[in-house]
Amino acid sequence: MNKSRTANHYAARNRRLFQYKGDLGVNGTQQIHFTDSRGKELFSVPDNGILRMFYGNGDTHYALCRCLDQNHVAIDGVEYSMQEFARRMERNNIIYAPA
Repeated sequence: MNKSRTANHYAARNRRLFQYKGDLGVNGTQQIHFTDSRGKELFSVPDNGILRMFYGNGDTHYALCRCLDQNHVAIDGVEYSMQEFARRMERNNIIYAPA
């Protein structure tokens, strides 16, 4: 598979996630509080909300976020502690923000 086809596939997937955000069950009652690797709160998104990630190569990815408990979240189905996620993003130079 060539690189442009892969990029187009992910771009289409991200557009669909963003377009159907309202159908994902965003309940607005429980918030996921994202922090930096030192634990300082940066922002929050609702449970089942969308996170936007900006990669150093210019790519953008949208990810579904589910709250597991106060300190753990599932991002696109992968479970993280909040600080572990922040450390990974910092290590890989990925900027993240609410979508």
